[in-house]
Amino acid sequence: MSYRFVIDLDDHEGSGIVTKYRYSKNGEIEEEMSSVQDGEGAHMLYNVTDTVMNKVPSDKTFDEASDMSHAHQYGYETFFVDSGRMYVYIDGVRVLVETGDILQLQPGQQHAMASLEDVKFRGFFHDLDAFANGIKNLELVKMYPEAANDPDFRARAMGKDHIKRERPYYIDVPTEKVNAIKNPKRPIASYEFEGATVKVIVPRWEDGGVCECICAEMEPGFTVNWVKYPEYRELFYVRNGKVKFTICGKEYIAGKACIVNVPRLAPHSLVALEKSEVYEVHAQTHWFSFLQDYQSIRKLFPERLADPNTLISLKEKFGVQIDSIGMTQM
Repeated sequence: MSYRFVIDLDDHEGSGIVTKYRYSKNGEIEEEMSSVQDGEGAHMLYNVTDTVMNKVPSDKTFDEASDMSHAHQYGYETFFVDSGRMYVYIDGVRVLVETGDILQLQPGQQHAMASLEDVKFRGFFHDLDAFANGIKNLELVKMYPEAANDPDFRARAMGKDHIKRERPYYIDVPTEKVNAIKNPKRPIASYEFEGATVKVIVPRWEDGGVCECICAEMEPGFTVNWVKYPEYRELFYVRNGKVKFTICGKEYIAGKACIVNVPRLAPHSLVALEKSEVYEVHAQTHWFSFLQDYQSIRKLFPERLADPNTLISLKEKFGVQIDSIGMTQM
């Protein structure tokens, strides 16, 4: 498999991203979805889309827009809300999500969205047939545009794992009361290191035991060096800032809204060039378990860290492929 190491989601033309599907009614585009990369492996990991959820059309109310309500039987979805505001209807409640929020959806959760303004909605999926196969079916719209407004076509095209639900009855609740709405300001857990704060955003048990999502808020000069031939494929999302990645001996600058792909066994490292917010999405490393145990040793038995085998053993147990971290003089 070939990889584009760095993909700029704010530069579709330069990154070669092709808009796959536009859904419009009465001449107003409601949703513009672009497929960034397909999933891979048994769980169809690393599947990425870039979507603009347009403001609810003038001939609809927000509640009418929630007619798109649906669920997935097997699929998991992680959405980064990178601009704008929207209502999210989920499991009988309605919340207002804004720029900076992250939406984590699990199988069976009824959900729908209605945008107050145009929203950039970056999606990461696994085990989701709707995007593994459904997005390819939507290509037919280019040849037969009448299908775009046909609800029967849309329902069939979105694949086996797209279950249409009724328009939801709901109550309004504050965003922080809904577990599916994440934000780096409200992490599951947070750990301090020199030059970086590592936050657990989506723990493994909320991602089917398949993966997890963590955030590193890095100061300029913070560096990470991985082992020479890392076992896991990695997918990073630079949400803010600027980071220099060195992959297979070549340097790449990843700025705001860049996806960074690192293939399995590819030697790599990074250094933050400015204050940056970087996510590892679909992480295979058991980061939360590692960070918890490392924190316990550091606080309760600090003398054990004098023995290098303590950290070596801990890394091996939880699949940590990082060799070293530290600060570089900028």
